[in-house]
Amino acid sequence: EERRRRMKRQIIIVWCPLVLLVVIIAVAIVALEGRKDDPGTDEDIVAPPQRIYDPMLVQVKKEGVLRCGVPTKYGFSTMNEETGEREGIAVDFCRAVSAAVLGPSFRIELIDVTSITRFTSLAAHEIDLLIFGDTHTMERDFHEGRANVGFQFTDPYFYDGLAFAGQAHPVKCADDFNWFGECEGLKICVNAGTTHVDILRNIFPDPNLIPTDKFLETFVDGGCNVIAGEQNDISEVVVLKAGYEGEFGNGEKVLSKEPLAMVTRKNDQSWTDVANWVLRGLIHAEKIGISQGNANEFDQHGGHSDAIDFVSAIEAVGNYGDIYAKHMEHVVPRKGQNLLYIASEVNQTGIQYSHPTGTIDEFRHHFAPDGKINQILDKGKLVCGVLGDENESMEVDYCRALSASLFASDSSLFEVVKLTDESNLAEKLDSGSVDVIVGAPVNIDVDISPLNETAKGFSGLAFSQPYIYYSESRDHLEHGSRPKALATGQKDADWSTFVYWVVANAIAAEENGITRGDFRDIPDVKFFGDEFEWMFRGPILAVGNYGEIYERHSENLPPRKNENLLNDGSSPQLWHQAF
Repeated sequence: EERRRRMKRQIIIVWCPLVLLVVIIAVAIVALEGRKDDPGTDEDIVAPPQRIYDPMLVQVKKEGVLRCGVPTKYGFSTMNEETGEREGIAVDFCRAVSAAVLGPSFRIELIDVTSITRFTSLAAHEIDLLIFGDTHTMERDFHEGRANVGFQFTDPYFYDGLAFAGQAHPVKCADDFNWFGECEGLKICVNAGTTHVDILRNIFPDPNLIPTDKFLETFVDGGCNVIAGEQNDISEVVVLKAGYEGEFGNGEKVLSKEPLAMVTRKNDQSWTDVANWVLRGLIHAEKIGISQGNANEFDQHGGHSDAIDFVSAIEAVGNYGDIYAKHMEHVVPRKGQNLLYIASEVNQTGIQYSHPTGTIDEFRHHFAPDGKINQILDKGKLVCGVLGDENESMEVDYCRALSASLFASDSSLFEVVKLTDESNLAEKLDSGSVDVIVGAPVNIDVDISPLNETAKGFSGLAFSQPYIYYSESRDHLEHGSRPKALATGQKDADWSTFVYWVVANAIAAEENGITRGDFRDIPDVKFFGDEFEWMFRGPILAVGNYGEIYERHSENLPPRKNENLLNDGSSPQLWHQAF
C-alpha cells in the first residue's frame, strides 16, 4: 500500500508538470498558426508605433527654428568669450540655411555632437542638419556604420586632406610609414568614427593607432605623439588652443581626399536641395561681389528664387569669402581647392573631381525589393531619357554605362527615349515613363520647384555631379558655363545615389589613369552583394573613363578645356553656380 502511494506521488510530481508543458506548447502552436492567418497581428501586437515626421523643410517652418549638430572645434564652432556667443564656419552655415528658410527673424539651436554621436543624432531626428566637417563618401551615402543608415550630402564647403602633426620626430616616422627601430614608439591619435581610421588601418598596425573622439585632448595629455586629421583639425593654432605647449611640426604627406559637406537624412531630397542651394548662393555672392551691405542686390544678378530667401541668408552671414575670412583663414589659409574657380584665371585645370568611395569591399546594403533599382532589373532594361538629337552621343554613352552598372557589365540593356524639351522633367520621371534623364540642366528652377510646398516640401529632381559644363554664349569666360547632369526623381534616394556614383566612377577612373583597356584595375564593389560586383568595372569596360567618353564624341562637343578638365588636386574647385 505504501509503495502504491509513493508511486502515485511520483506520477503526480513527474508527469503532471510534463502534461502541463505539453498543453502549453500545444496552445502556443495554435496561437502561432492563428497569427499566420492574420497578417495584421504582428504589427498590432509586436511592432512599436513609429513616429511620422514632416518633411524637414515643413518642420523647420512649422517650429520656427533650425537645429544644427556642430562640433566643439576652433574655426567651426567655439564660444567667443567677449560676446558670449558661439561662432565659426559651422555656426554661420547654420544661420544662413535658417535665414534662407525662415527669413530675417530666423532662429537656430546649436547642439554639440562628437565624432561618435553625430550620425546617430541626425538619424534619430535630434538635429536637422549636421555641419561637423564630414567627408562625402559613397559608403556614407548608402550605409554609415554607427547609425546603420545612409545619408545625403551637399556640395563640399571645404576641401581638405588627411595629414600628420605633432612631435617632430614621430611625425616624420608617420610620414615615412615607419614604426620600427627608432620609430617603434609611434602612437597616432585619430578621430574615432571617421574615414581617417579606415585609411590609417590600411597603413599601420592597430597597436600604433589610438582611435578616440577626444584625439586632441589625448595628444595634449601625452597619450600619443602624433595626431592624424584634416588641416582644419591639426593646424598649430588649433592644437595650441587645446593646451599643447611642446614642440610641434606638420607632416608633408596628404593621404586622402576629404571633401567636407553638410549632411541631411536620406529620403528628404528637397531639404538637401535647400541646404545645397544656400551654399551655392553664398559662393555665387562672393563671385559677383554681394555681401551683407548690398545683399538686396543679389536678386538683380539673377539670384532670385521663390523657394529660398537668399537675401536674408547673405544679410545674416555675408558671402562665402566673408565666412572663410572670419573663421578659417587663421586656421587654414585659403588656397588651392578652397578658392573660387574662375575660368579666365585658371586655364590648365578644371573642376571634374571625384569624391572618395569609402569602404565598399564588404557587403553592407540591400536595395529595397520594390525600389527603382529592382524595378529596372525586373523589367530587364533601363529606360533612358536623353535630351539631345544625336543617336550616338556622350549622353547615350552614359545610358550604356548605367546599363553595364546595373546588369553585370551588359551595356546593351537600355532603351533611349528622346526628349525634345526641358519642360516637365520631374513628371516624366515620377510617372515612370523614363528611369533617368541624361542631359538635364542643373539650375534652381528645375531642382526645387515650390509645388504643393506646405504638404510635401519642394518637388523637383535629384542630380548626379555634372558630366559637362557648356555655354550657349560665345563669350564663355564672361557669361560662364552651365552644367548638364544625369537626373532622377526624388522618390528613391538609393537610385539617385547609384546614378551619382556611376558618373563619379568615370571621373575617378581618369584621375587614376585607368582606361577601357585597364578595366580590371577598377575595384570590385561588394557593398551590395555579388549581383553588383561589377557596378564600377562594367561601365569602364563598356565606355571607358571620362576622358575617353569626351574624346570619342569630340566632334560634337566643344574643345575640352576649363571646367571640363580634371582638377589637379591643388587648384580652385569652388564653382559659382549660375542661377
